[in-house]
Amino acid sequence: MDCNKSPEFVHIITVYPPEDIFVEGVLQTAGIRVIKRRESIAPVEGITVGPLAEVHIFVPREREREAREALAAAQEDL
Repeated sequence: MDCNKSPEFVHIITVYPPEDIFVEGVLQTAGIRVIKRRESIAPVEGITVGPLAEVHIFVPREREREAREALAAAQEDL
């Protein structure tokens, strides 16, 4: 599925490993489905910086506001 062209999902944030695991956990704890898109070579080669390491996080369009609020609340708690 190409999330960039899907009307059902919206991109909410781009992060780098291991922050993607934190973001995914926050959203899943809130009951929000998460799709992560990344370059397939990054985890194989251990790339953790730069454009090849970017992890794009997508959520269902109807949960976008809730997802952004959950991430904001998690940032405040740090």
